[in-house]
Amino acid sequence: MENLKQALATLINITEKTDEALLDGKINIAEGVSIAMSAIGLIKVIKNIKPLFAEYQSLTDEELSLLSIWFAQEFDMQNQNTEQIIEMIFTAILSLGVAFDRLK
Repeated sequence: MENLKQALATLINITEKTDEALLDGKINIAEGVSIAMSAIGLIKVIKNIKPLFAEYQSLTDEELSLLSIWFAQEFDMQNQNTEQIIEMIFTAILSLGVAFDRLK
């Protein structure tokens, strides 16, 4: 589950930097560079997408629940409503994945 957490942490970092940069409604050069530097981590995520998916598929129900809790604790946005919606969507996606796997 640690590889999944690292991949999600990369996405969380990019999202949080973008959210912070957009507080004034625009992204300046320094903020853009900061976002771009954090986005470099996406290369590793994309290169490892198959092992990450395999790791996701092997998670138990308890591990999925723990991953959802971890995500909610790590993810933070300025707009709390938006944050809650994204956290609910993340949990729903995890649940849908389990449901589809069980249908096979």
